[in-house]
Amino acid sequence: MRKEEVASLIVYLLMIALAVIVGLSVVTNTMSVCRPDTINPFLFVIIVIIVGLLFNIIMLEVLHAIGGKLGGYKIASINILGFCFEKREGKWKFKFKDFDGLTGETKLAPKKEKLSMKPFVWLPLFGYAAELAGCIVLHSHMMSDSASNVRWLGVCAILFIVLSSMLALYNLVPIKLDTMTDGYKLVLISKPANIEAYNEMLRAEDLERNGQPVPEMKIFEEITEFTASINLFSVYRHLENNELDEAKKILDITLKDPKKLEPSTYYRLISQKLYIVILTKDNEDAKKVYDEIADDKIRRFIANDASMESIRAYLLISGILEKSQAEVKYAINRKGKALKRTNKQKAMIEEKLYDIALNKVYEAHPKWKEEEKENIAA
Repeated sequence: MRKEEVASLIVYLLMIALAVIVGLSVVTNTMSVCRPDTINPFLFVIIVIIVGLLFNIIMLEVLHAIGGKLGGYKIASINILGFCFEKREGKWKFKFKDFDGLTGETKLAPKKEKLSMKPFVWLPLFGYAAELAGCIVLHSHMMSDSASNVRWLGVCAILFIVLSSMLALYNLVPIKLDTMTDGYKLVLISKPANIEAYNEMLRAEDLERNGQPVPEMKIFEEITEFTASINLFSVYRHLENNELDEAKKILDITLKDPKKLEPSTYYRLISQKLYIVILTKDNEDAKKVYDEIADDKIRRFIANDASMESIRAYLLISGILEKSQAEVKYAINRKGKALKRTNKQKAMIEEKLYDIALNKVYEAHPKWKEEEKENIAA
């Protein structure tokens, strides 16, 4: 399980715990303030939860859109629970669409050189803070003796606090979860190189969305975890076009300072480099490079990692350098699951790269290919 998946699971469990602990006490409290002859307490809570969720979800994306405009971006789309309003050729169009987020997503597109991500990230946080303060004041006032007839508004305030806190908990975590949260973006924009790289990514996405060709993306020499991920876009483009030397040059730039990268990112970049080295050099020279750049930690990682980049590199290492048929089978058997975990666009490229690696192994060991065919037929 990847680090992002573990972090996401922990956050989801915390959200559920918050909902259960506070929710039970709120339901109990609601029974004492709601008259059974007017509305069922459980129905009341469900209605308030639905209204509260919709309010917070819509508020988040509206504030994102306002923040994006204030920062100098144009709004490419606003997606709320799959209801997507997308701007194309100057006109807004509605469609149902997937989104990369917990409850929605606002996509930006740069419209000038100097831009600021701060309003986009900070405005929703101020919105959460204002809602929290307002609900606390409302609850304090409505639960007093003088407001006995409208105490149900105090219960509404508590439910809104719980709902906004759950969403804020997810959105403010300063690490990458299963999506890029505002908390993660806050960390991201603390470095100027990351802001430039993020805008580069937005430019490419906007061109792609409008069916325009994406030009060569900038290669970042100031390496951070995020600029490395942007450099990888160019690496994949060159790999897809069989421009292996160009891909290797970018990898060498990105690998120059391992301390700036997460170990797993660094090891996967090494996998990419080894893939190219084994395809382009003779076996003896490739083995020298492998021995030089891959210590025991890296070798163990590549052998056990469930990403396509590591699996195709391990396929070549096992088949070409170590001539181990058993390990080649091991790599082949892991391909299916790894490909399913890869996003669609990248998966198409990865499948092509994997096939190139497998064909090279079978060219070196024709009997292995025949045996594999027999195993499949059996």
